[in-house]
Formats: sequence, C-alpha cells, structure tokens
Amino acid sequence: MICISIAQESRRFALVDMLNAAKQCDLIELRLDRFEKNADIGELLQHKTRPVIMSCRRPKDGGEWDGSEEERLALLRQCIVSKADYVEIEVDVAGQIRPFPPAKRVISYTNLQETPKNLPEIYQECCSKNADVVKLTTLARTPEEAWPLVQVLGKASVPTVIVGLGKPGVMLTILGKKLGAPWTYAALERGMETYPAQPTVHDLNHVYHYPAIDKSTRFIGVTGFTELEYATIGVLNGAFADLQINARCLPLAIGNIPLFRKVIEATRLAGVVVDPEHRHDILEIATEKEKIVEQCQAADLLVRKQEQWEAYNTVGRAALNALESTLRSRGAPEDKPLSGRMVMVAGTNPNARMMAHAVHRRGGIPIIAGRDRNAAQEIAQSVGCRHIPWEALYATVHDTLIVCSEEKLPARKGQADSGGLHVGYLKPNITVMDLTSIGLKSQIVREAEVRGCPVVYPRDILLDQLEMQIKLLAGQSVPRERLKELLVSIVGPDEEPA
Repeated sequence: MICISIAQESRRFALVDMLNAAKQCDLIELRLDRFEKNADIGELLQHKTRPVIMSCRRPKDGGEWDGSEEERLALLRQCIVSKADYVEIEVDVAGQIRPFPPAKRVISYTNLQETPKNLPEIYQECCSKNADVVKLTTLARTPEEAWPLVQVLGKASVPTVIVGLGKPGVMLTILGKKLGAPWTYAALERGMETYPAQPTVHDLNHVYHYPAIDKSTRFIGVTGFTELEYATIGVLNGAFADLQINARCLPLAIGNIPLFRKVIEATRLAGVVVDPEHRHDILEIATEKEKIVEQCQAADLLVRKQEQWEAYNTVGRAALNALESTLRSRGAPEDKPLSGRMVMVAGTNPNARMMAHAVHRRGGIPIIAGRDRNAAQEIAQSVGCRHIPWEALYATVHDTLIVCSEEKLPARKGQADSGGLHVGYLKPNITVMDLTSIGLKSQIVREAEVRGCPVVYPRDILLDQLEMQIKLLAGQSVPRERLKELLVSIVGPDEEPA
C-alpha cells in the first residue's frame, strides 16, 4: 500500500490535501505536529475517505511539535480514543499510551544521524511494546547503512515499515514491497515532501511501478541517483511492463564494492545498470567481459547468466551509432561514415579510450587531447594514434569533436575557473558529441547549436543505449518510438534546437 503524508499547517489545506490524496493512495498520514493551531481530531476523522495514520513528531524525530511533551502525549491518546485507524507512537513513550482497539498502534524508532549497529535490539524492543506495526526510520546514505534495515525487514516478526532518509532510501521502499512491508510513504506532489528525497506518489506509480512489485518480481539494479538514473529506471520499468515481464528496477548506491557484491547476490539481481562514476570499479564483479569493455576498462551493464556476471558497454556502442547516424544525415558515406575523418577525442577517461578505439575500428583518425600527458599518451599508444596537449586542441585540424571530459583545472584563489572547453572555436563544419551529459543537453551542445554545428543529441544516445540494455536484459525489443514516449512522459519533451 501507498501512504501519502500530509503536513499542512492549516485545517482547510489539510482537508483539501486529504481529498486529493485519497484518489491516489491506500492510506493517509496526518502530521499533527505541523498544525499551527490544535488539530480537531474528530473533524479530520469525519472527513476521511481512506484509513488514516496520525502522528505528532518531536523535533528530534524530524517533527515540528513546539508544545510540551505532556500535551503531545495527550493528543496521541485522543487519537487512540477517537478511533483513528493507526496512531504512531515512539518506542520510548509507548508504555505511556496503552492500546485501545480498534485503533492500531504503530511503534516507531527514528534516528536522523545514522543506522545504529544495535538496530536488531531496537527492533525487538519495538515489537515488545504490543505493536500492531513497527516503523523504523534511519539515515541510509549507502548500502552499508541500509543493509541492517533490509535484514530486519527480511526477518520481520510483526508487520514492519522501513524508511531510509536520503536518496538511497528509495531502495528500501522498493525492496520493502517485495519483502512484504505493509505500506510505504510518499509525498502528494514535488515540494510537499515530509523528509528530504521522499518519492512522490507519481514517482512510485509511474517511475518505480511500486504497485506491480510482488514476491516473485526480479530486480534489475540501477546505481546512482541523478536525473539520468531516474529516467533510466522509468523507461526500463515501462518497457518491462509492455513486455509483460515481472521485472522492475531497484535503485542502488554502490559504496564499498565487496559489500555491493553481497547486496546484489542477496537480492538475486538479474542485472545491474551502472552509473558513470563506478563503471571501472564494477569490473571487480564481472566474470565475462565483451571486447569493448576489455579495451576501455569500463562497463555500464552487468547481466547475470547462470551464476556468471557478463559485462557490457552499451553507452559506447550507442554513442557510435548516434554519431554515425548524424554523419550520414550530413552526407557521409552510408557504409563508412567515419572513414578518413579527423576525430578529436577530448579527455582521457574510460569514455575517451572507448571512443578512440571505436573510431579507429570504423576507419576514422582519432586524436587524443588531454591535460594528463601520460594518460593521453597511454591511450594513443593502445589505439595507434597521436595525442596532443589540451591547449593544442583549438589549433589542430579536425572535423568531429567528441567531448569525454572537460578536464578543468582547479581555479586559483581569487580567479575564475580556468581550463574546460572553450566552445568559441567551434565552426559549422565540426560535428559535436558530448558524452559528459548523456540524455540531457549540455552547455557544449547548446553552444554548438548556436554556432550551426551538426550535433549528436544526448537523448538519441540515451535511447540507443536503452534499446540495447532492454534487449540484453529481457531478450526482447521495444519499438524506439515507444521508448521515446516513455522518456518524454518522465522527463518531458526534448528542447528544440537553438
């Protein structure tokens, strides 16, 4: 079930939100600590059209109650006597508010600083307070912090709700649905969250597909919490739904690689889509690697095949496909659009290595530009091409630019940033592709548009990448137009060229 949290300061707005929330959820939480004046419990319950959880949180638990503790406990007792469906009571005061059916007591523990090591003992204490439901809320920024909550939920002795504060906490929300958590919390709309990074009800329904998850659902891990990963999850979940495959995405943070290995084994992930920051480190887990992964030492997708993890680099193939498609649209030969082209590869990261090898294989002439001379030289030697200092990029003839990293120098005290790519040099004969912002228009792409350059659009790269990932994960294809529809529904339409 989905519980929408309402934290309005006025009675009138709270009633309006209750009406709007009831159309989209199974439960409603009323945060009484947010009311400017004493809440009329009877009136609120009279207007409910969904079961209601009433809570009144102390500041140390993330609430805004500014009255005395005696007044707060009296208010919670009133909620019990007034027959609220659920009343949330902190474990340390649970003995002061006795059960009074039919109201059910949610015995809660909140820690805004950490997930404590003695969480199992705290959980047992909550259960011992004659709890109808136990709720655990802790700071969970990494898998290391979140894992104790997962272990508790996996062995729950009473109905248990877990809330992880921060973006990685959404992993607990999704995993909780599979493990039998009775409900999870959501905001009615963006900007109405009751804790940082709380998902909205729209997120849960249309991006994470929360209602479709059950005990037999297989998870595909998606690491990272940027807009790119959010869009990736939404499109992959929509594709799995279209294909009628009982698989959904599980948002993950990586943190420590050995522990992450344990997490993906314990959750029996069928695959992992990897964020840019961890595409090299994740190779510790891979048992089989495709050739492009071996060359660039980076993978953006792991697929479980039997008990092996096969590593793929779909972003490299997607970028190459999108680049060649753009060149063909500008009159390049159909069969070998890169043949003989001078391609400036700006950067020395794994993407640069990958694109240099890909361009060389397709008959292009890559040139590596980087501030790290040793790194640039090493890539150039592995490919069999030349390298130049970053500053020489502007004076070196080329007709295609692939930006893999901006290679900024740290600013000196009292000065603005130095380094980066000075886009003023771009001319209409240079085709531009920016791999630093897959799926989203970067400033480099915008500037290239203004200067009349042919542009490889980041959204086209992302769509190509998603097509490949779906094929590798599901063994089936989804029409590109459908993927485009799903992407637009999540992040909105792409901007028109400048």
